[in-house]
Amino acid sequence: MKKSNNIYSMDGLGQVFSFTIGQTFKNQAYRVSFIIFVLMLILMGPINYLGAGAGVNAAKKADGLYGEDAGISSIYVVNETRVPFAAAEMDLEETAFASAAVKQADEFPALAADELGIKLSRQTVDDETCFMIDLVTGKDAEITEGVVSALGDYLTERLALARRADAELTDEQIEILSKGMESGDVMSDADYITKIDSSYTNSQVMSISMLYSIIVMILGSLTASYVISSVMEEKTSKLVENLLVSVRPLALVFGKILAVMTYVGLMIVLGIGGSFISNKIAAAMSGSEIVQHVGGMLDFSRLFSMGPAKSILIIVCMLLTYLQFSILAGVLGSACVKPEDAQSAIGTVTMINMTCYMLGIVLPNVENPMVYTVASMIPVVSGYLAPVGLIVGRVPLWAFLIGMALNIVVIMLLFRLCAKTYRKLIVNDSKRLKLFEIIRLSAGKEDLPGGKSLKRLKAGAGSPELRSGAGREEK
Repeated sequence: MKKSNNIYSMDGLGQVFSFTIGQTFKNQAYRVSFIIFVLMLILMGPINYLGAGAGVNAAKKADGLYGEDAGISSIYVVNETRVPFAAAEMDLEETAFASAAVKQADEFPALAADELGIKLSRQTVDDETCFMIDLVTGKDAEITEGVVSALGDYLTERLALARRADAELTDEQIEILSKGMESGDVMSDADYITKIDSSYTNSQVMSISMLYSIIVMILGSLTASYVISSVMEEKTSKLVENLLVSVRPLALVFGKILAVMTYVGLMIVLGIGGSFISNKIAAAMSGSEIVQHVGGMLDFSRLFSMGPAKSILIIVCMLLTYLQFSILAGVLGSACVKPEDAQSAIGTVTMINMTCYMLGIVLPNVENPMVYTVASMIPVVSGYLAPVGLIVGRVPLWAFLIGMALNIVVIMLLFRLCAKTYRKLIVNDSKRLKLFEIIRLSAGKEDLPGGKSLKRLKAGAGSPELRSGAGREEK
């Protein structure tokens, strides 16, 4: 069989790619979408910082701790613990007690109306040793009980930070140690040690999973929309009939897929790069309290700041997932007859994509590792779960490899389906075929609408008579 007649021939791929990418950036709607998407990724982080700042400020105003000066001139601290808790650890500069002089004492003096006493001690309550903070007001003090209570809550948090600094423990170690053993689960010593030694906490796993799932979801959604819309535009304008004269059908659809990949990929690269810069600026302009509250949840550059090997792994898995959705979108788009059919085709791909997205952000919360492992081997779904699971140590290497191998098999099957049916479907204008009808068509078990058989289609796929179903098979 000549190469030009081979259903897997890619003759004309370069021309289709150049034409499609040029037309995409000439289209005003696509240019506007490009700009909006990039700005969205860039601004999501700073908007999150602004929201967190507004929330923190609102909370400060609500509890009275950050209102007008409380009128306290001196604060005496009696510290019966070994944890340092001087003015630096208390950090009262931005509170209503900023003007108070913090003094260390062995015991409280007779407190005046504008003086306050704080006693730190370790006591045994219900057979458990704990830290206690007692606040003592002076005689005839005018300070309200609500402000004193808010100060007590604030100092409790500051004492926790002081204890952490005194023990020289990191935030990750504190979170892991506070979790203890898994409730309701039995784990071996090796598993427990692995959990303690893990370099990723539960909150970090959730953050990375969410960021990765959002990017892949956006990638799949934009792919479905742009590929199907591009196919329908050429089909309804009859441009595809002219293209099929010099371009092989498979080269036609893959030229579009590569062009859309370039378009969407450029959006993501610019958006992630801008997200890195904007989040750095927003963090520098925000206080440490706000930075700790935000935690980089919407900093998409974090996905590519974990080392070259992990970055390459993420990119490869994104490409595999993209190919699955884009080839499926190309086949479903070619099966559409009317512009209204395109919305249904886009909805089909979007439904699959959103289901995988929900699993990608929900399953990391599941404590049972077997559920995560099994889900990471399911085709398409594994594109959302397996990469992050392998990076954070929740999915073994063998499960990741099985999942990626099955994804490649799915891509090859979709490639074969596309090669067998794209030319037949792209010239059909009788009725829209559904996915299962397309699969039956590729297996030779289904005829095109209007009674057009596979043999007749091979004899003249592009003739008007065959498209309308009015032609007769030559004898």
